[in-house]
Amino acid sequence: MSNSNRAVASVDTAISSVEINRYIAGIGQMVTDYIEQGFEAYMVSFMFRLTLLESGTKDQQMRDEVSRVYARFITECVRNPWSEKNRDNRPVLFGCQDWPVWKRNKKDRLMSLPWEGAHWGSILLVPPRVRLKQGVKDHFERYKRHVYIRPGMPLSRIHVEHITYEPRLAVEYTLKSLPHRKCSMDDLFILPFSQSERPGH
Repeated sequence: MSNSNRAVASVDTAISSVEINRYIAGIGQMVTDYIEQGFEAYMVSFMFRLTLLESGTKDQQMRDEVSRVYARFITECVRNPWSEKNRDNRPVLFGCQDWPVWKRNKKDRLMSLPWEGAHWGSILLVPPRVRLKQGVKDHFERYKRHVYIRPGMPLSRIHVEHITYEPRLAVEYTLKSLPHRKCSMDDLFILPFSQSERPGH
């Protein structure tokens, strides 16, 4: 990250709350536009084992794991996803890190496993023409779970929720770290990468 990006990401950033809210509203509109084109929208939470995240590189490790999951998922959805004919038929994922807050309610605290303490919130947009043999939630949480959750890797769980309500609310929840100043707009992670950004290109 460049010095300018570090300045933007700092707690005392000069970016106004109004600008952040406009940015989030723009993402919400983007999700709505995709849905109107026939895409299905999901909230996907990536939970991580704190004990396997190295100090100083936690954010990058989480990004790498999310990228790994996406790279496998896109090939499950689309044959030859990087061909020109599939330019508009690829899943889209965006989100950012979201460190948990302490829950007052004991029942709520028990919902998380004791070694989990970090997660990545995201919105996944799945195109209408995919070759998945089962639903997106079942794909991640049942049939292909073993592919995404590997022993010794930081990623511990993937939770998927189909967005059946106002997309704007889902986006606001997913990106709540932005107005809370826990991350900056530069930290927003968007997949797929452009052709030039792909590894090996």
